[in-house]
Amino acid sequence: MHLARLKSFTRAAEQLHITQAGLSAMIRDVEQQLDCRLFDRTTRVVTLTEAGERLVPSAERMLAEFSDACLSLGMATARARRILSVAVAPVVAASFLPEVCEYFSSLQPDASVRLRDVTKDRIPGMVERGEVDVGFSAYMTPLAGIEFVELFKCHLLCVARPGVLTMSGTDADGLPATRWDSLPALPILASVATDQTQVLIDTHLAAIGRSHEERPTYECMQTIIAMAAAGFGVSTVPSFCLPTCRRMGVEVARLHGPVVELGFNRVSRKGRELPEMVAPFVEALVTVAGRMGVWAG
Repeated sequence: MHLARLKSFTRAAEQLHITQAGLSAMIRDVEQQLDCRLFDRTTRVVTLTEAGERLVPSAERMLAEFSDACLSLGMATARARRILSVAVAPVVAASFLPEVCEYFSSLQPDASVRLRDVTKDRIPGMVERGEVDVGFSAYMTPLAGIEFVELFKCHLLCVARPGVLTMSGTDADGLPATRWDSLPALPILASVATDQTQVLIDTHLAAIGRSHEERPTYECMQTIIAMAAAGFGVSTVPSFCLPTCRRMGVEVARLHGPVVELGFNRVSRKGRELPEMVAPFVEALVTVAGRMGVWAG
């Protein structure tokens, strides 16, 4: 197109930043492929042949369409960079992630979050395969290829129908407290035994002689909390469930004697550079979790 417009091999080659000989060779190749001459050449001027005149509008249209396509792809890529995909367990998603996403939007108004609520055991695999950018959960068992970065400590809570728990005071953050050895003589509602949090809970139930009891077991932590609210027993849940507990109307107390902590982690793939939006999302998550009492400051 430069040669057709400038009518000079020298000037066209200068604008294309190639040699005149190189441009001449390129034009000859095109003419050979099309089996026709596109330019009449003299020592002083270069003019389009009839075939060249017919080709120019099509070439201009093709170049314009290609330029538009490149621009569209660039804009789509830029938009994709502003979408953060996050995997969390359903109880975390329902508990405080809506407020986290809302606060994140105030920090990054041009970004959006694609939230995947999946069972906790699926999160590392999704992160490793690149199905999500990052995950968040409480994990205690190291996994090959997965990096866990602790964001804050959660505590274990006891939940029950209002009026059932025996309280032993109030924590510094105002949450009622009860002791492991004060758990009421009711069925202890539990998660499946392979859940790492449940393994930790079972250790402390063994210390008070209650690990041998037959317990109703559920896959979903929201179900456990709902069953406790209905009076079918008591349960111990991590403090990241606190907002859900409050919405469901259960009585909640932090367990003492001892206080049990577990880390709430950012889950990512080792060796992979995280998207720039992960840092402000983590900031939003930690801030909102603190405001909602998920972790004690």
